Amino acid sequence: MKNYLFLFAILPLMIACQNSNYPYSDSESKAFLNEITKNAKASITDITEIKKLPTDVFGIITRHPLSKKNLDEFNKNRGTIVSKDDDISDFATYTLKSYELINEKNVKLEFVDNGKATSLQKLSLWDYDQVTCQNLGIELKVNGQFTKLKGYIDIDFKMPDGENKETRIPVDISVNDKISE
Repeated sequence: MKNYLFLFAILPLMIACQNSNYPYSDSESKAFLNEITKNAKASITDITEIKKLPTDVFGIITRHPLSKKNLDEFNKNRGTIVSKDDDISDFATYTLKSYELINEKNVKLEFVDNGKATSLQKLSLWDYDQVTCQNLGIELKVNGQFTKLKGYIDIDFKMPDGENKETRIPVDISVNDKISE
C-alpha cells in the first residue's frame, strides 16, 4: 500500500515534467499546426514520378516557414542549414484517424503498418512566395498497387504541449503526376 501511495504522490510531478524540454509556446505550436494542415496534400513519391509504374507507396507532403534562427543560418551558410532535433517539426506527431482510398480498379485499399515512425520527416528546403520553407513528409504504404488513387485521409497532428489539429486531406493522385516541390 505504501508503494501505491508513493506512486500516487509522484505521478502529478512526473506528468508536469514530461514536456519540460519542449521549448515552444502554445501560440508557436498553434501557428505551426495551422501551417502544416493548411499546406498538407497527398503526392506520389519521386521514385514513382521517375518510373511511372504501379506502386503501393505515396506520401503526405506539407511545409512550414523556417524559424528566424534557421533562416539566419541558411543565409549565413549560403543556402544550407545543419539539421538538428530541436526544430518545432521534430516534436510533431500524427495519428491517422480515418481514410478511404480507392484505386483505378475500384478496389478499396488499406494502410500497411510498415514500422515507420509517427513523426514528420524533414525533406528539402523550398521557396514559396519568397518565403523559405522546410518541406515535411509522411510516407504511407497501402496493401495493393495503384496507378490512380482517390479518396481522403483524416489526420490528427499533435504537439507535446497538448495542442492538436485534425484535417482532411483529399487524395487524387496518379503515377503520371509531376511533383511540384
